[in-house]
Amino acid sequence: MMQIPDIKTSIGLLKRKETPIHIMRHCVRVALVSRYLGSKLRERGCDLCLELIMAGALLHDVSKYESIRNGGDHAEMGARFLKELGYPEVARIVKNHVYLDYDPGAGGGISEEIIVNYADKRVKHTDVVSLEDRFRDLQARYGLDAMRRQRIQALYQQSKEMERAIFSRLEIHPDDLTKIFRR
Repeated sequence: MMQIPDIKTSIGLLKRKETPIHIMRHCVRVALVSRYLGSKLRERGCDLCLELIMAGALLHDVSKYESIRNGGDHAEMGARFLKELGYPEVARIVKNHVYLDYDPGAGGGISEEIIVNYADKRVKHTDVVSLEDRFRDLQARYGLDAMRRQRIQALYQQSKEMERAIFSRLEIHPDDLTKIFRR
């Protein structure tokens, strides 16, 4: 049986890792968007575990602050932390929330990893924005050299493919998320 931390446990793990409030708020917002998309996709017949989506989204940046302070890949560090705690399925989502081996032509359907990865790409701080807005921000903050800019551009293209796959199953448009989650 899959072990999934509930919301209270997930928030406790963020606090245990001394996650600053602004990162926690971002994680909560990603969780809300992920849960919304997951629920809508389940209504359309996708086999998704909403509890897994929530835990993965809440904990996707569990090691972000540690990474900022000490260096290292926050996705890898967070996955290792969660795996050691006995949450391998949540660890898989955390590990794949930045870079996801995603091939839209493979026909693998929509997974919890895809939902959280995509939702994270739609949340800039705590605002739900378009992929274009989010990736302009990522380029400005992290596109320090040609290699990084190219990697961010490849992530943008992949995110657009995920967006097409997700919203082809729904009766809403990607722009509707910014309206639904307007502050």
